[in-house]
Amino acid sequence: MRRLVSCVWLLTLQVLTVNSLTQPNIVMMVADDLGWADMPWHDALTIAPTLTSLANSGIILDRHYVQPICSPTRSALMTGKYPSRLGLNHDTINAGEPYGLMVNETIISNYMSKMGYATHGVGKWHLGYCSWDLTPVKRGFDSFYGYYNGHETYYTKVTHNFFDFRSDTPAQNGSVNSEVVWSVNETYSTVNYANQAAKVVHDHDKNKPLFLYLPMQSVHNPNEVPDSYFQMYEGIVENVKRRTLLAMITAMDDAAEVVVSALKQTDLWENTIFIFFSDNGGPLKGIGNGQVNYPLRGGKYSYWEGGIRSSSFVHSPLLPGGIINEELLHVTDWLPTLTHLAACGVEPSSKCSGPYHKDIDGVNQWDAIVGAGKSNRTEFLVNIDPKAKNSALRWGPWKLYHGNPGKGDWVPPPRINEELYNSQFTEDLREREKFDSDMEYVMDTEWNDPDSIMLFDVVADPAETREVSKANPDVVKTMLDRLEYYQSRTTPPRNCPRDPASDPAKFGGVWTPWLKSC
Repeated sequence: MRRLVSCVWLLTLQVLTVNSLTQPNIVMMVADDLGWADMPWHDALTIAPTLTSLANSGIILDRHYVQPICSPTRSALMTGKYPSRLGLNHDTINAGEPYGLMVNETIISNYMSKMGYATHGVGKWHLGYCSWDLTPVKRGFDSFYGYYNGHETYYTKVTHNFFDFRSDTPAQNGSVNSEVVWSVNETYSTVNYANQAAKVVHDHDKNKPLFLYLPMQSVHNPNEVPDSYFQMYEGIVENVKRRTLLAMITAMDDAAEVVVSALKQTDLWENTIFIFFSDNGGPLKGIGNGQVNYPLRGGKYSYWEGGIRSSSFVHSPLLPGGIINEELLHVTDWLPTLTHLAACGVEPSSKCSGPYHKDIDGVNQWDAIVGAGKSNRTEFLVNIDPKAKNSALRWGPWKLYHGNPGKGDWVPPPRINEELYNSQFTEDLREREKFDSDMEYVMDTEWNDPDSIMLFDVVADPAETREVSKANPDVVKTMLDRLEYYQSRTTPPRNCPRDPASDPAKFGGVWTPWLKSC
């Protein structure tokens, strides 16, 4: 952990003086497909004053890891379990496919609701909707406003030729009151989510703590943004894809400002913890919108650092800030961490023990986040994918790839000002990340063998430029043994093709749950 403004011991002192009886409000904003170098604390050209201020005056989580793609990350977040145990370890849940996050899994919203929180979801679900039982308000949310699928257009709310946008609340008979919100057609979705989130805040009963889950559409494709944001980068970024991507981030930043302002106007902000991260790294050139993970290697869909190391921070008036936290964290850790907060406030574990969660992979990391202790994990499973015949594991500083980890390019950002790029961006990152510009490329042919092994020290070599398996055979053996253990706990991928019965033409042109159970 690095302190930006003062000493670390002050952090512990301030944490211990907070009233443990107060349940904090929790706002969790999750960006979609955001690149490592897309946010202002990694790239000075991005205009995002609200998120930048929150990050720089908060706790930047520099070693926060997620899954390589959307549904697996969201399932890990919601359950505290690795997706390989849920059968969600291969690809994503696509439109009309008759499966999802299993109904027998207790998820964050269930826990928070039972612990007295008002629970609301605004944005993207992407955990299945073949049955109403898989949808958010049947899983502990008091309301949900947004779309069920993995992507759609920002203005017309269309995916695979049909509409997908709803406002859901629980019905008294245990079913779902679901209103198709046609009125949002032609309104930019980031604005829709910001306004709805603000409404949730303003309508909130202050006698209860608030859990607001805000999984944004931004900055997933398609590349769409109001022209006013695009024009803000005139003369700064020349590449159209990159310029549009940064404009989409600026629009998302305005949404964050709307939410924070609503919390302040309702006197909720002083007791709020604001969490931000991306569900995976940015897609690489050719399939992405212009995202950049550089100097990290690879991107979305891959096990490389650029696919799973997420731009993240925590901010709260309850906590000191100006900190870069380098403790090892994983997305599965949020479930036990948030339930600790719900039970104990911001007190560290030495002062208050939160609920015990049986048979999950996540661990309570609140002490590690606020500087009252070290990370409670030394390893995490990146993934085991039996269909793709690959796996990866992080253990201490080491990262082991067994089989093809995915596309592993380094993609620098397109720039208009090369002098700014060379001096302000690259040199800062080389210093901070110990980045070696003389990269030794691992040839693509090495990745095609499902029995291939690659090992990297991602602490000393975060850009993954030096493959060191031959020099560390004992490390390789230990990590392969750990992968074998995780393999014994792996569930076969549950992917299945689209069900013709899901055809939205049968439901008024709207993607709709179509099965009694699934």
